[in-house]
Amino acid sequence: MAHKTYLPSKDAELVAWGNNFTVQVAANAAAWEITTTEVTDLQRKFDNFQALFSHACSPEKTSIIVAQKNEAREIFKETVRGLVNFRLRNPVITADQRIALGLHVRKTKPSPIPVPATRPELDIDVLDVRRLKIHFRDMYSSSKAKPYGISGAVIIYAALDTPPADHNMLMRSTLATRTPYTLEFTEEERGKTVYVACCWQNKKGKNGPWSEIESAIVP
Repeated sequence: MAHKTYLPSKDAELVAWGNNFTVQVAANAAAWEITTTEVTDLQRKFDNFQALFSHACSPEKTSIIVAQKNEAREIFKETVRGLVNFRLRNPVITADQRIALGLHVRKTKPSPIPVPATRPELDIDVLDVRRLKIHFRDMYSSSKAKPYGISGAVIIYAALDTPPADHNMLMRSTLATRTPYTLEFTEEERGKTVYVACCWQNKKGKNGPWSEIESAIVP
């Protein structure tokens, strides 16, 4: 049987996984005895792969850009493997921390899925009459990929006469598993101001922090 790798095979998923991995390593470097040089090197190689992945997804992509993206991906993956094999076997790193890193853990019972630590950023576009298009992405990423372990974004919204004092005033909600997501309104709601926010939800139904509240006029 082939060994199941912890590194996603698809580029978009690897970008989301790598973003989470680099954030976790940087936040815990001192406790895990990882040097500043190693953290900087990891971040530089991830940023290079992520930038080339974005270029490779654009209409202006070339075979050279795709080849450079593939090379940057392998360099980043090799750097990750080096850290995992020689630094992240440190006994001070707990099983829960390895799960948060996106690594495999030998277990005898199901491990908890960590609560989302980041929040989405959202943009609102007018789609057509009575419909708004909601775009969301992770606060640390330029791609549309959801963070590792996330099932979707909880979108809360409400048509109000005045700006809401807090997120609790946005009483309507839905779960969007991909971006963009379309919100539909009634004829009576046309011309009203709709306030929208969202948060990530993991596969166990646990929510992360809320985004900023954005607004738009129902067309």
